[in-house]
Amino acid sequence: MTPIKLLAVALLTAPLVAQTPEPTVHTPADLQQSEAKLIELAKARPTGFAVATLDDYGNDYTLLVVRLHTGDAERHQFFADQIVMLKGTITLVTGGTMQGEHPNSGPGRPGETLGSGVEGGKEVVLHAGDIVHIPAGIPHWVKVAPGTTTTYLVFKEK
Repeated sequence: MTPIKLLAVALLTAPLVAQTPEPTVHTPADLQQSEAKLIELAKARPTGFAVATLDDYGNDYTLLVVRLHTGDAERHQFFADQIVMLKGTITLVTGGTMQGEHPNSGPGRPGETLGSGVEGGKEVVLHAGDIVHIPAGIPHWVKVAPGTTTTYLVFKEK
């Protein structure tokens, strides 16, 4: 096989070789340990927000989120959010109009915007064990009651 053909085969098969056939497992002990670190980090930040990426597969990724305060509203052009509540309670506002919408200048993903809140959206209260799916392109805002801590997983999917 010529060097060019060998290189072409290597480049085409590299993604297949790089992926592991094994499932990824996050035990409750792993999640508790990560959550404890995030709580301390959130307490040290004025935003009261901390997040860790548990998995990143390109077209989808998983986040562990801790919130002590209400944060910015968000809209993701390319990713839907599937939220699984682990601890605490949030009020989720979806739809409506984002206030002060602007591009996310942080280390986010392309097509993400932030805002100070959502006006005219639908509110739903979520508790530990609840699961919600937010389609791509829908404004959403997580509100946290003062003095409370909430933890949830976010499965981002294209």
